Amino acid sequence: IPGMIALIFFTTFNNFLGGVFMGLMDAYGLSLVSVQVWGVLWAVLSCGFIVGGLFITKWGLGKNPLFAMFAANIVIWIISSVFTIQPSIVLLCIGMFIYISVVPFIEAAEHTIIQKVVPLERQGRVFGFAQSVEMSASPLTTFLIGPITELFFIPFMTVGAGVDLIGSWFGTGAARGIALVFTLTGIIGLIVTLIAMNSKYYSLLSKRYTTSPEVLPEGEFA
Repeated sequence: IPGMIALIFFTTFNNFLGGVFMGLMDAYGLSLVSVQVWGVLWAVLSCGFIVGGLFITKWGLGKNPLFAMFAANIVIWIISSVFTIQPSIVLLCIGMFIYISVVPFIEAAEHTIIQKVVPLERQGRVFGFAQSVEMSASPLTTFLIGPITELFFIPFMTVGAGVDLIGSWFGTGAARGIALVFTLTGIIGLIVTLIAMNSKYYSLLSKRYTTSPEVLPEGEFA
């Protein structure tokens, strides 16, 4: 299926970048508020998954879920680039709530595309392969990003060149080193998303989706 491997690779790379937030978000949040407050905030922010899911249930993903997936990624990476630009818990909470609310769009879009373009008898293998590859990316980044941040980015923003380069407006200290990792991750994710969106694989898979017959619940084609 033209573009399917590219879609799985794109999602895998996004999960790879997402591992940065898995590994460092608690450390950054706890630099701003107490453990108790951070726990309550996460309980509230996690409701974003429900908000995003309800929105999809009500209005769907539009005529082209692939476009919806790319649009959701663009929103996520823009948010990731700016929500730690200053050490503010309010800015962090707003950014994380939007981030979490948009994640269901990406998951729903990918599943919708696979269910539409992949023959029924092959969907199990495709879902299994996609999940095994995509889910392996985040833990790898989570494992690596901590030492990288501690050895390079935190010193860079405490006693290194980053203090003189951007410290006057970005801030300095260990927490700002973590924040810099988030900002750079968002910029990288945005660049990769825009490149993927303008690639031939996007056009091929989008065309395949719009021209594929719709599969009814009974397994018959409309």
